[in-house]
Amino acid sequence: MLKFEGFGREKVKKIIYIIVIIGSIGICFLGIRSNMDQEYQRKVDYAKSTIKNETAKVKRIDKQIQQLYQDDQEDFLMEPIDEEIVKNIERDIRSLKTEAVDFGLKETDFSNEFSEVIQGEQELSTKMTDIEHKRAIQKKIGELIVEAPIDWSVSSPDDIVIKETASNAVISQIHNEITKSESAWDKAMVACLNEMEAQVKQYTELKQSITAMSQDGVLTSSATMENFLLVISQLELIKNETLKQELSHQIDTIDSLLEKQALGIIAPDQEEVLPNEETER
Repeated sequence: MLKFEGFGREKVKKIIYIIVIIGSIGICFLGIRSNMDQEYQRKVDYAKSTIKNETAKVKRIDKQIQQLYQDDQEDFLMEPIDEEIVKNIERDIRSLKTEAVDFGLKETDFSNEFSEVIQGEQELSTKMTDIEHKRAIQKKIGELIVEAPIDWSVSSPDDIVIKETASNAVISQIHNEITKSESAWDKAMVACLNEMEAQVKQYTELKQSITAMSQDGVLTSSATMENFLLVISQLELIKNETLKQELSHQIDTIDSLLEKQALGIIAPDQEEVLPNEETER
């Protein structure tokens, strides 16, 4: 009987120990859970506070972007634009916190609060894309003309002079990169490119006309006085001085051949023979 009672007490003690241990674990678990909840709440509070700062940051960045334009229309860019300023703005946009995960929070628990910052970040990125697009187009055009406009908003097609490297293929490619909207900037770029195309066409057609009048130093049937006077009048329309000089030399050669033909020194369709060549023959 005593042994049975002793065995019962030991069993009760073990049960009590187990209950104490389970209770301790439960208390620890509740403490940990409470700490986790408090930590999560601190993250939520920090996120809410940060979102206010991010919203203010969006407005600050937007003002910086506005300063890259000439006016509130945000159409024509300021010239020149400091490359470092552009890089700083792009870096600030990338640094915006727009997701719950940025704060260690769950998207399901904390997503709507970011909507204003997300929208702002998207609008800023769109504006910077527009700026980079315009800068790229202006640079490409500038590389094909003798002197790029200081202010594209007041530039006139009459002031455009193509470089010798300009070609319709490259100009056409730039044309395709422009959205051709009704904005003043788009219209200005298109007008500039149209003038460039006209100058390339003018030069190409005049060169073809001059070349057709002479083949290997021999005047062709196209070398009439009417055609000759026409190419001379068209030469004055070439704005690029280097191209004009090139064509002028060719016209001078044809002029010399026409003059000798008129004096009977050479017959029509006869190649001019230089004095030293005549002696050798």
